[in-house]
Amino acid sequence: MNLKATLALIILAVVAVAVYIFNPFAQEDKKPPPKPWFYQVSVDDMTSIRITHKDKSESFVKTPSDTWAFDWDILIPPNHNRWGGIAFILGGPQTKRDLTETTTIIEDPAQYGLDSPHTIVEIGLTLDRTLEFRLGDKTTNGWHHYGQIVGFPQLFLIADTWGDVLARLAVEPPYPKWYIERTTDQISEINIFPKSEDVKTDKAQLNFKREKDGTWRVIDYLAGTESHLVDDAKWQKLLPTIKRPSGVDVAVHKVRDRDYSQWGIGDNSAAVEIRFQSTTEQGTAYTDGSLLLIGDLEPGGEAYYGKSAQEGVTQPVLLFPKVWVETIFGLYEDIPYAD
Repeated sequence: MNLKATLALIILAVVAVAVYIFNPFAQEDKKPPPKPWFYQVSVDDMTSIRITHKDKSESFVKTPSDTWAFDWDILIPPNHNRWGGIAFILGGPQTKRDLTETTTIIEDPAQYGLDSPHTIVEIGLTLDRTLEFRLGDKTTNGWHHYGQIVGFPQLFLIADTWGDVLARLAVEPPYPKWYIERTTDQISEINIFPKSEDVKTDKAQLNFKREKDGTWRVIDYLAGTESHLVDDAKWQKLLPTIKRPSGVDVAVHKVRDRDYSQWGIGDNSAAVEIRFQSTTEQGTAYTDGSLLLIGDLEPGGEAYYGKSAQEGVTQPVLLFPKVWVETIFGLYEDIPYAD
């Protein structure tokens, strides 16, 4: 091969590589425009949340410990399984705005159900700022809600699931399991465990259980495994008090290192398990429960420190009323056996 032919091949190769890399004939893929944001708010900027759905309303506030609680006189924390992630959800959703530019401006709020919105969310922000948005009717296919930020005329389409999650916070507030008021008929079992030096070998436990015929029986595992009938008259007087710790306060909202030993709470703490009948959202009945750990008597002598034993999340240090704690553990001294 002569020199001219070699140079020609080299030039052709360079041209081919250049065309491959910098192809002038290639058509760029048209990327769809990004979905617009309904709004965007930093979780760190949020100080309060109020959700109103039809005739139901609930409010939440950020505590000085940077946790969330119901906006009541006593700042009870919400159930983590229901609340976890809600603040991030409220940071703002992306939307589907497939309306034409001429119809994204709201001229008649009633056309979209925004004159009387079914859900209103007010978010308090730092520096005395507020953000309020409203969700109106669903679209004809039922997949979206019409939404609007108060003070702005734009119309947005918001995923119906997003709106439904927020509405449920008002309709079915995320109360902690131990806080919910239940009838005595819903209580199915109560287990009492005294403080122990060695939880692995200590058999101490009182088990009160409702039978299918409605009677209650008790097992004192220190005495054996045989169950005994409970005196119904005595038990029915005790059950309204012990079925739920009423008048609970919060001593510490967040224990960052999860070390509760300074309040006398640990693996060997006294504990109370209250089991009850519940139903799923689909209507299926099942047995649920709440396990509460009991620590030291607080200096004022009116309550005991304690906490929920729910795993996987930092729990606040609670104050359980002295009468509730001592009524329960007093059962060890006077088990209400039937005669």
